[in-house]
Amino acid sequence: MDCDRLLACPDCRRPALAAAPKGYACGSCGATYIVREGIPVFLRPRTAIVGADADRAAFWDAGWENRNNRLLALDREGVLKERQDYLEYVLKERYPSAVDIGPDVVAGKTFLNIGCGGGFEGLLFAGYGAHYIGVDFSQNAVRLTRDLIRNAGFDGAAFQAEAEALPFRDGSIEYVYSSGVLHHTPNIEQALKEACRVLAPGGTAMIALYATRSLMFFWYRLHAVLCGNLTLKAIEAWMHANTEGAWQTAGRKNKWTKTYTEPQFRTLLTAAGFSEARIQQSYLQVKTMPIVGKIVRAVAPGKLEDLRVGRFGSMLVATCRKR
Repeated sequence: MDCDRLLACPDCRRPALAAAPKGYACGSCGATYIVREGIPVFLRPRTAIVGADADRAAFWDAGWENRNNRLLALDREGVLKERQDYLEYVLKERYPSAVDIGPDVVAGKTFLNIGCGGGFEGLLFAGYGAHYIGVDFSQNAVRLTRDLIRNAGFDGAAFQAEAEALPFRDGSIEYVYSSGVLHHTPNIEQALKEACRVLAPGGTAMIALYATRSLMFFWYRLHAVLCGNLTLKAIEAWMHANTEGAWQTAGRKNKWTKTYTEPQFRTLLTAAGFSEARIQQSYLQVKTMPIVGKIVRAVAPGKLEDLRVGRFGSMLVATCRKR
């Protein structure tokens, strides 16, 4: 996939990037960007990812490698089976990425996945025939996404970049997607403005953030209080360190997790330049309920654990357009 026509300098936002001997160079501000192991690294010259924010990047880097690196040993048939299993799972769980996005929606469109993670979303959407581009600030997430798409025989690209400074031209992307990512980004206001900036007029964005008014996050906050955290600041700090446990490796802790109410989410989207936002909360399933879910899975596994108990799930999902 040739993405060069879509590129802009993430530092000055001007469409003046050109291929250089060791990567890319901006003809406007002079910033240069390397290519590491075949992956363009569009991190700003003064990025915090290699400085003050390096530990946050290291958490996700190690976590994604630990979770998904095994997939790189699979042949094409094995990768395609993993994709099919994932598709069946998200359809069963009624994820918006499966229910509302299919080949009829994204085939042939330029599709940007902000926070591409370990590659499963890349497999899903590239397999639908989208012109898929994944970006992530984690080098391992980008590497896994690129290699899995390549091993599956699909068309797609992956760049290391920051959500707060995307390396794309204004209005160049037809579909912007980000699920379960931007609530881990300290400067979410800027990240949403960037998502809107690169979205084409008439394009669609689907963005999902953690829901404050969900059973999962009521439980996290109660758990924090029971552990002796009695101020709002202490509760939030406890939640940062104790969510995303599946990604914890070698004692590393998650550095940032925030949740949002629907009014807060809508305010963020409006300020970023989005309009026509339709926000839905995900379903709560018995198996994800604290304590109750473990009991049900132990004594009555099967259909009962998949029972939905209304829209009290952990995610708020917005489908919106550019104002």
